[in-house]
Amino acid sequence: MAHRHRKHRRQKGYDGGKPPRDRLLLMALLTALLFAAGLMGVSYIGQRLEPDAEEVRGSLEGRFQPTLTLEHKGRTYAHQELDYTTILFIGVDKSALNSVSMRQGGQADFLLLMTIDRDHRQVDLLQLDRDTIAEVQVYGAFGNPAGKRNTQICLSYAFGTTTEKACQNTVRAVTDLLGGIPIDHYIALDMDGMTVLNDALGGVTVTLEEDFTDLDPAMKAGTAIKLQGRQAEYFLRSRMTVGDGTNQGRMNRQAAFMEAAAELLTQRMAEDPEYVGELLEALEEHLVASCENGWLVSQAYAARQYTRTKLARLQGEHTVGSDGFVEFHPDTDALTEYIIGTFCE
Repeated sequence: MAHRHRKHRRQKGYDGGKPPRDRLLLMALLTALLFAAGLMGVSYIGQRLEPDAEEVRGSLEGRFQPTLTLEHKGRTYAHQELDYTTILFIGVDKSALNSVSMRQGGQADFLLLMTIDRDHRQVDLLQLDRDTIAEVQVYGAFGNPAGKRNTQICLSYAFGTTTEKACQNTVRAVTDLLGGIPIDHYIALDMDGMTVLNDALGGVTVTLEEDFTDLDPAMKAGTAIKLQGRQAEYFLRSRMTVGDGTNQGRMNRQAAFMEAAAELLTQRMAEDPEYVGELLEALEEHLVASCENGWLVSQAYAARQYTRTKLARLQGEHTVGSDGFVEFHPDTDALTEYIIGTFCE
């Protein structure tokens, strides 16, 4: 089995995007804010996402053996769970996370998997297209399991009678998409949280590549604008009436917003040492997480000096399904190579 050569593994299987390496604060916003959100008492939900299997803390039993192997092009790769920690960030298209009811709790419009590699002191970031066709566990009207269905991965969140179950079902879908790679924790942010975050930062400045004047006359294409109030929501969530109407355009805007917001956060922190606490307090009502506060603190501090790679996206094809909705089908070989390069030896 080959050892990982992380600096060279990103040759194919993803779209690394265009931001230069010195602006890899692209995800510092989520790393610092969503990570550390637990410091302000974010709801603790679940135990490592599988409530029927209690984790035995302090035990090392079975932790040194690979739990997953992958065959690809005549070679065997072993998943090494101890090398990294994975966190799934979920952006929900509802204004309140705690108002979940079966199929009425919203969808996972934003999905980003963060992999913290302790051995290599590196953070990898994978932004998943909400339209990715994946195997999703579905449930009946009374919450009873009704098998799995190949559908858009964003719908996994809709099948949950509680916020906890909605997040767990989304994690399950992403795990299955990645061939069984376990996800340690999730952190979810509701729709209103983006507006709160933007305003708390004093307004994030972005350049509008698309026209938003149907939503706000001030949001003209080609304009550099400091987003205020609902403008942040329009910029981050609009799709059908903006540009080519695809989720790809929205994903690009989300990445641009995070990059600019991270710079603002850095400035604010330099000006006011207490700023982060105030910001987290403002976001408290809009976040839920599956991890404990102390763990979040230690991970946030440990990862501060880690190298952050460029934001990755899977290669694949967009089509229109028989129901008229857009579908994203990841390239099988590219997906396998991403899994091997990120999680295996």
